[in-house]
Amino acid sequence: MNDTDRLIRSLYAHVSIEDWEHFRPRALDEVARAFGASAAAWVTHSGSAWGELTAWPANVTVAPQKLMTLPFRGARDLPLPPDMALNGLRQGVALAYPHQDGGLSSVVVLWFGAKDKQPAASAIEALHRVAEHMSEASALSLSLYIQRDAWLSSLGRPNRGTSALVDSSGTIYAASRRFRELIRDSFGNGDATALPFRLPEEAFTDHGLFGEGNLRFRMSRIGDLYLVNARKPLPLDGLSPREQQIARALGNGKTFKTVARQCGIAVSTVANHASRIYRKLGIYRREDLVELIRAPRETMRH
Repeated sequence: MNDTDRLIRSLYAHVSIEDWEHFRPRALDEVARAFGASAAAWVTHSGSAWGELTAWPANVTVAPQKLMTLPFRGARDLPLPPDMALNGLRQGVALAYPHQDGGLSSVVVLWFGAKDKQPAASAIEALHRVAEHMSEASALSLSLYIQRDAWLSSLGRPNRGTSALVDSSGTIYAASRRFRELIRDSFGNGDATALPFRLPEEAFTDHGLFGEGNLRFRMSRIGDLYLVNARKPLPLDGLSPREQQIARALGNGKTFKTVARQCGIAVSTVANHASRIYRKLGIYRREDLVELIRAPRETMRH
């Protein structure tokens, strides 16, 4: 086994050891050192937006848009243009790699400290092999992250298992089977490389809650990407945030007095909320509320 094969094998070994957010810096560090680079950067993008940017060393500042707009024009690699000099480093090579699945591409740039350290043609070819496998290993790491999220759903965790990792433009980097099924049933295409709708402004707020079609979504930032969870509407969606809080507490068996103490309100106020909750949900007994609260959990377990 030659050095290039050993390096590729090591990259895939990192996938099983490191979680997704730590895999990329670990992989780029190993590749940059193996090829004698002084600095390196790796951006994964969808053409319209960048989703992941990794720099080595960590204190290096690189503009992802500059990497995305390098003039490859069909070429697989090119010497760094003058405006890509980094901290006095003017020699280097940039490589472009389209991912096998989806509409993603990776650009990997290595800077070298002196002209005589510019890699030879054979080294660039080896770097191509490594960069391709590094990008595919990253995609595998993303998929494993999504699978772990699906695993949490088997433990009864709400809003888990139906998730995808997307960039700010809605391009899908990884998605669970259940997420794609929901998208297909609601929008007609579960195999798309991007969400079938534009992410609304409210998706980027602290709560990240929004609705599209007949589905409800929650989005949160994870590293450079966004984790989007999808689900079908629930009866409680028609309640106000305070009513949802009280409904869940009552449905979990808490008394009016306990709920009042936790919410910092009077017992009579809890009773008034309960009356409105029952009326909005079309139920009459606490047992009916308990069933509504527990039903989504039971669904997530099956």
